[in-house]
Amino acid sequence: MFEVGKVYKRKEEIHIPYGGQRQGGISTPANKPYVFIFTSDAGHAYGYADEFRPDGTFWYTGEGQTGDMRMESGNLALKNHAEAGKTIHLFEYVKKAYVRYLGTATYLDHHLEQRPDINDNLRDAIIFELAIDNKQDAEQIQQAPVQDLKALRKKSLSELRIAALANTNKKASKREIKTVTAIRSEAIKLYALARAKGICEGCGNNAPFESKKGPFLEVHHVYRLGDGGPDHPENVIALCPNCHKHVHYGKDGGQYNQELIKKLGIIENI
Repeated sequence: MFEVGKVYKRKEEIHIPYGGQRQGGISTPANKPYVFIFTSDAGHAYGYADEFRPDGTFWYTGEGQTGDMRMESGNLALKNHAEAGKTIHLFEYVKKAYVRYLGTATYLDHHLEQRPDINDNLRDAIIFELAIDNKQDAEQIQQAPVQDLKALRKKSLSELRIAALANTNKKASKREIKTVTAIRSEAIKLYALARAKGICEGCGNNAPFESKKGPFLEVHHVYRLGDGGPDHPENVIALCPNCHKHVHYGKDGGQYNQELIKKLGIIENI
């Protein structure tokens, strides 16, 4: 239906063929088993601070521009998507009218936070906690082995890749999904570091120093809100601090990120 990482024109390639509201963050096509959600860095100015969390979950701000958000309309559709037999599809804006597909998602939980509304008045905002699903061939989907995060540090490169691609089956509980998401997120970071073998995958220089855990490199996601996209071994690269700062703060940071994407394609044989 949609390809992870591909950019789509929202109106022509999403709403015309599938329906749903063409404006706003949550779109609920009538008589279709989908819920489309859209996020953008521009939303930070209005209290919509969507982000990937350290445990691999994605926190998404509900809809409602003024006053306290209510669990109704699009917010309710997002919360009850599984019971209604609907799949959540997540997109992020790359420029006006164009969005990049980040993958399908599963509702895990939600909480309230004090956030400013469009008039800069504090209100209760609904923050959805979502798990972004791995996009794999059906036969590759597997139940993640029961293990704690510390056990991952003893795994080989190939074992880390398997853990990084682990997914839950459709009958998994929300608690199991949270556990797998956390393990997968950590496995992907360790995979990138193990693959680099102490050498920056950007500039090719040795790590600047040895930390207590080994050569010091930082993991960068080349596709994600502000830092990359859904966790996948093909989306992460191990960089020295200088190269990592270059991506985020350099005048040509965007161009450099594109160079890193090409390097990842070679490294991962994409």
